[in-house]
Amino acid sequence: MSASGGVPAPEIQLLGPVRAWLGDRQLDLGSAHRRTIFAVLAFSANRTVSREVLIDAVWGDAPPASAQGSIYTYISGLRRVLEPGRRKGAESQLIASTGSGYSLCVDPERIDVHRFSALRDLGNRLLAEGRRAEARSVLDEALAEWDGTPLQCLTGHYATAQRVRLEELRLATVERRAELAMDSGESAGLGAQLGELAAEHPFREPLHGLLMRALDQAGRHHEALTVYTELRERLIEASGTEPGPALRELYEKLLAADEAVAPAPVTKVPRFPLPVLPPRPATFAGREDELQLLSEAVAGLGGGLGRSVWVKGEPGIGRTALLAETVALAHEAGYPALFAAADSLDQGFALRPLLDALGVHPRASDLRRAELAVALAENPELDPVQGILGLVRQLCADGPLALVVDDLQWADETTLQVWQHLARETRRLPLLLVGASRPLPRSAALEALAADLSSGATSLLRLEPLPDSEIRKLSADLTGAPPNRMFSLLLSHAAGNPRYATEIIETLLANSMILLDGAHAIVDGSSCRSIPSPLGSRITLYLIFLSSSARDLLRWAALLGKEFSLADIAIATERAPTALVPAVEEALTAGVLVESGDLLAFRHPLLRRVLYEKTPAAMRVALHRQLAEALDGAGAGAERVAEQLAAAPAQVDPWVANWLVEHIGTVAAQSPRTAVDLLKQVVKQAVLPAEAREPLTATLARLLFWLGREPEAEARSVVARTQDSRQAAEMRWILAYIYYRRGEFAEASAEVRRTLADPKVPEMWRGRHETLRVTIERFAVDHQAAAPDLSELGVLDGLDNDADLSTARRLAATRAVPGEMHLAGAVHYYWRGRWGEALAELDTVIRGGAETASYVLRSPGSALLVHGVGALIASHRDEPDEARAHLDTAARHQFPHGLEPNGGDYLLAARAQLAELEGDPEAALAALLPLLDQNYPPAARQQWLPDLARLAMQLGDQPHAFRALRLMGDTSGYDTPPSHTAATAHCRGLVTADPDAILGAATHYESAGRMLKHARASEDAAILLAEYRRLDEARTAFLAALTSYTSVGAAWDVRRAETRMQPYGIRRASPVRARAAGE
Repeated sequence: MSASGGVPAPEIQLLGPVRAWLGDRQLDLGSAHRRTIFAVLAFSANRTVSREVLIDAVWGDAPPASAQGSIYTYISGLRRVLEPGRRKGAESQLIASTGSGYSLCVDPERIDVHRFSALRDLGNRLLAEGRRAEARSVLDEALAEWDGTPLQCLTGHYATAQRVRLEELRLATVERRAELAMDSGESAGLGAQLGELAAEHPFREPLHGLLMRALDQAGRHHEALTVYTELRERLIEASGTEPGPALRELYEKLLAADEAVAPAPVTKVPRFPLPVLPPRPATFAGREDELQLLSEAVAGLGGGLGRSVWVKGEPGIGRTALLAETVALAHEAGYPALFAAADSLDQGFALRPLLDALGVHPRASDLRRAELAVALAENPELDPVQGILGLVRQLCADGPLALVVDDLQWADETTLQVWQHLARETRRLPLLLVGASRPLPRSAALEALAADLSSGATSLLRLEPLPDSEIRKLSADLTGAPPNRMFSLLLSHAAGNPRYATEIIETLLANSMILLDGAHAIVDGSSCRSIPSPLGSRITLYLIFLSSSARDLLRWAALLGKEFSLADIAIATERAPTALVPAVEEALTAGVLVESGDLLAFRHPLLRRVLYEKTPAAMRVALHRQLAEALDGAGAGAERVAEQLAAAPAQVDPWVANWLVEHIGTVAAQSPRTAVDLLKQVVKQAVLPAEAREPLTATLARLLFWLGREPEAEARSVVARTQDSRQAAEMRWILAYIYYRRGEFAEASAEVRRTLADPKVPEMWRGRHETLRVTIERFAVDHQAAAPDLSELGVLDGLDNDADLSTARRLAATRAVPGEMHLAGAVHYYWRGRWGEALAELDTVIRGGAETASYVLRSPGSALLVHGVGALIASHRDEPDEARAHLDTAARHQFPHGLEPNGGDYLLAARAQLAELEGDPEAALAALLPLLDQNYPPAARQQWLPDLARLAMQLGDQPHAFRALRLMGDTSGYDTPPSHTAATAHCRGLVTADPDAILGAATHYESAGRMLKHARASEDAAILLAEYRRLDEARTAFLAALTSYTSVGAAWDVRRAETRMQPYGIRRASPVRARAAGE
C-alpha cells in the first residue's frame, strides 16, 4: 500500500518496541528521541501534531534552548529513512509540514495500535448485538496485535502515559475475552493466564473474580476460595476495606456450593504490616559526631544503660540514613532493633508507628504481642499507654532493645504521649529510643513533646548541612573520582544536603554527563546551564510536604533572585505583607528559606534554580518585565529593578528605555557586572529608541573600559552618531587609550589628533588628550615598554609631602580622570595619620557630582580603595562595627573573574586588621596571604608585607614570613623608591629578629611624615628590644609608638601595643588619651 503520491507506506508497530518496515526491510528509526517523535506522529496519524507537543513529549518541562532546532533535525532524519528515494528539496509525502507542526500521512490500518483499537471497538459492538462467538474471535485478533510492552525502551512522561493507557485497554480486553470464553464453557488454560495477570495486578477485583470462576470451572474449588481470602487480606492490610459486593457475592456462591469450607471471618482488623527496615546506605557522608554518640548509646545497652535520642533535620539531610546506621549498629552488637516510620495517612490510627515497630499484631508469633493487639482492638477502655509501656518493659526484661521510629512529625497524639513516657523509661531500662522528625508539620502535641524532651535527658541531634569536603567525598564515592572544579561548583547548589547532592550526581551519571580523566570526575560547563528534567522533577517532590500557599510563594521568590525581602514578595504577588507571613514562616521552619541579614534567601540554591527553570521561559521573561516595573513603582532600589530587566532581555519597550537612561548610572555604581550584562542585551535590540541608544551605548563603553575591556565597537558607534562634542571627545579618548594599550601608537595618535583638531572639544577633555598625546609619543619610541595602568594618571599615593600633593592636584584639574586626586589625597592623608582629612577626601568621592562619581567610585579599584581605607581608619579607631560596614559594602561590588583592580590591597589589609582587632590572628594572616601570589602587582603589596611577616612570625609560620621577605627583595620591573627600601628593612628585621633594622625603617617613616608606619615599626622594634633585655631602648621605642598612635587617634593600636609590652613589665608612666583625628 502507498501513501498519497504513490510513495510506499511503512508498517508501524507501537504495541511493543517502536519499529517500522518497508516491505521486508526493517527501518532504522534512530535514537530514542527520534523514535519518540515518530511514535507521537503515529498515534495521531493524519492529524497535525504541533512542535510544542513534540517538544513536550521528548523533554517534558525542561526542554533545552535548542529544542526547536532539534525537532527539525529529527524530522529531517525520519523523512530520509521513510522515503530513501525522495529527491533533495522535494516535498515529503509521508511526513508533511502543516502550519506549526507535522503530520504522518499513513493509513491507520498500517499501524498496530489503530488496528487494536478498531478491533476492540468492533468486538464490543458485536457483543452488544448478542453475537458473542464473533465478538470473542474479533477480540482474539485485537490481542494478537500485541508484541510486548508498548513503546518499549522509550522514557519520559508521554511514553509512560501511553503505556498506562494501553495496558489498561489490553487488560480490559483480556477480561472481556475471558468472560466470553467461560460463558461458553471453554475455560481450559485460562487459570494460568489469569493467575499471571492477577499477580501483576494484586488489587484488581474483576480480574480476581474471573480467576476464581476459571479455577472453579477447572475443578480447583479450594484454590478459587483462597484467591478471595488472600485478596481480602491484602485489601484490609493496604486500605482497611473489604472486597466489593460483586466479588463477595461470587465468593458466597462458591462457598455455598462447598459446605465443608469454613467461612472466612468478616471482622475488620486494623492494618499491622511488618515494617521494612531501612537499608544501610552504601555511601554514608559525614556525621562522625552523631555516629559516635549513637555508637556509644548502643554500647551502653550492654551495661544496662538506656538512652533517648531525637534526630531533627530537613528532608534529605540524612536523618533516615543515620537511623539505618543505628539499626545496623544494634544488630552488629547482637541486640534486637525495631524500626517503623510514621505516615501522613496514618494519623487517624492511634499508635500506628509504635504498633508497627513493636510487631503488635493478632497473628504475631510472640503471644505477648498478639494478646496486646487483640486487647487493643476489642477493649476501647484499655489504656494504650500502659499497654505499650508494659510490653516494652517485658521486652527489655528479655535483654537490651533498640526502638527506632522515623518521620514522627506525622505521628498521632497518642503515639507522642507514649513516646514521652518511653523517653523517661530509658533512665531505668536497657532501651535505646531513637526518634526522628522533619521541621514541619509541627502539631501542638509534637511541640509539647519537644519541650518535655529538651528539659529531660534526651540528646537532640540537629543535622546541619554537610561541609563541602564531605559532599566532594560523597561524589568521589559515587563516581569513582573526586569532582573537578566545575563539578564541585554544581554540587555546591545542594548547599550541603546529601540527598540533593546524590540526586545531582545520579542524574548526571544517568545522562552520561560525567567523564573520568584518571584524576577527577569531570562535567563541562554545558552540563550546568540548565537542570536536567529528571532532576528537577525529583527535587520538587521534596516540597510536597509544604502547603500550596508556601509553594506558590517559593515560585515567586525564585524569580526575585538570590536574596529578597518580604516586601519584594508582597509586590510580586500583589498581596499585603501580613498575609504572606504564615507561608514565609512555614518555609523558614522547614529550612527551605533562611534569613540573610534583613533579607530572605533559599537555603539550597539548587531548589531555587529548579523552581526557576520549572517556569516556562516565555512566561519568565514576561514576569521579570512585570516585576521590574512593579518594584520601581514601589520605590525599590535601582539594582533590584535592573536584576529583573537583565532576566528579561527581549522586553525592551519605552518604559524600559526611559528607566535605563535615568538609572543605569546608579546600577553601574552598585554592580558594574549587572549593568554591563543588561546594557549588552539592550543595545542589541532593534526596538531601542534612538534617543536612548546613544547614552546607553556610551555608558556601556565607559563601563567596559573601567573593567579592563576594549569597547572599541561601542565607542565607535557613539562617535558615529553623537552630536555632543563632550561625549565624542570622551569616546575618542577611550579609543585612543585602547590603541595605546595595544601598542598601536599610530592609530592612537591619529585618534588624538582628530579630537584636538575639533574646536568644539571642551577644555577639560582637550587637556586629557594633550596628556595622552605626550605619553603616546614618549612610549612610541620603545614599543617594548608596557602601557601604564590608567590609575597612574591620578592615584599618586607615594607623595611624601603636602606641597607635592597640591601641585599634583593642580595638574590633575585638566590632565587626570576626575576625582582620582581625591583618592590619592585620601591615601596620602591616611598614611600621614590625618584621618579627618582622609575621610573628607573619601566623602568627596562618594558624595561628589556626577563627574567624580561616574569615573571614580564606579571604577573597580576605586570602590575597593574607598571602602578599604574607610575600614582601616575605623578599625584603628577601635570602631569594629563601622569597619565591618565598609567591608560589607565592598563585598557587594562584583568584579569579573581574573580582574585584579588597584585598591584591592587596602581591602585585604582592612580585613586582616579587623580580624586581629577581634582576636583572630589566624584569620588576619589568611586575609593577607593573597599578597604572596606570584601574579599580585609588586608595587601594591610591598607596604603590607611587614604586617604579614609580623603575623606569620607571631604564629610560628616561618615559611610565609620568609616568602614575604623574598618578595620584598624582588624589585625587578620597577624603580625602587625610598619607601620600599624602608619597608624591606622593616620586613627583614621582623623575620631575622633584628630590632636595629626596624628602627632604621622607623626613622625613614618619621622623616617622610608616615606617622602610622613610624608607630608600627617603633612598636615592633620595642618588642624585639625587650626580648633582648635592652629595656631602656625598648621603653624609648614603646613611648615613640604610643606618642604616634595617640597623635593620630589610633585607640586600638594603643591598646594592642600595651598588651604586647605587658609581659616585659614596660608600661607608660601615665595614661595617654587617644585623641580623635583633627583635634
